[in-house]
Amino acid sequence: MMGVPRFSWAKGESQFHVACKASGENQFCVGTESISVSVGQLIQRHGRTEMWDSVGVYAEEDRDGTLVVRVMVFNPEWEEALQIACVQSRPRDAGCLTAVGCNLDHITI
Repeated sequence: MMGVPRFSWAKGESQFHVACKASGENQFCVGTESISVSVGQLIQRHGRTEMWDSVGVYAEEDRDGTLVVRVMVFNPEWEEALQIACVQSRPRDAGCLTAVGCNLDHITI
């Protein structure tokens, strides 16, 4: 299960933080300026088993300074990827009254 979200990062640290835990003792944690993570799973297709990257999480800073995290879903039967979530923040905009904006509209990309 997922843990409680972190919220104690000090100002001036990296724009994004990613933590990954896999079975056993395998784990990875880093602060960074952008993120590209894919999660693959075994699927059955055309009579054989193969690994398919079904979910992607991409984080970057837009030109206007907005930090954007996009969650994408991929299906081998679809022609285009599907964005299922877009989460935004504007940490350098003191006038922004929304800490985190979230758009859950499904958009083909």
